[in-house]
Amino acid sequence: MQSHGIPADKISDIVKAPIPHDLYLEIAVRQERTAKKAETILYNTSHLPETDNIYYKDSSVMDFDAKIIEVFANVLQKNATNIVILDQSAVYPTSGGQQHDTGVLTLDGTEYQIVDATKVGKCVLHTLDKPLEGDIDSYKGKSVHVSIDQKRR
Repeated sequence: MQSHGIPADKISDIVKAPIPHDLYLEIAVRQERTAKKAETILYNTSHLPETDNIYYKDSSVMDFDAKIIEVFANVLQKNATNIVILDQSAVYPTSGGQQHDTGVLTLDGTEYQIVDATKVGKCVLHTLDKPLEGDIDSYKGKSVHVSIDQKRR
């Protein structure tokens, strides 16, 4: 029925068997099992400018300076404020089967390990090993220096 569009009553005539009473329920259940779940989007980046992806222009860049444009509370880590979006980045996010880069982000003399990088919409989200302290809005516009772990890349 599903593959070739043959009506149930025609199949019943051909195979000389009655139509099961729960045929359409069974079809619906099977389709539900094979249907993909809609992807859950945890962070809305639609209002932010696109991250300038330095790694596409020059994959040899391992150190760069950038500005923080947004800080997100990490919903997977009890809302720890450890996700930053930079105006530009040479940190490669997980994509196409390739694992993300790691490295060190230095902000006001404090070093944070970049433990994850993902792309959401047009922005690269850098997950840090520890949260930023205080008012997260105060970090917007601050300059950072990032050094990528060259061995991991």
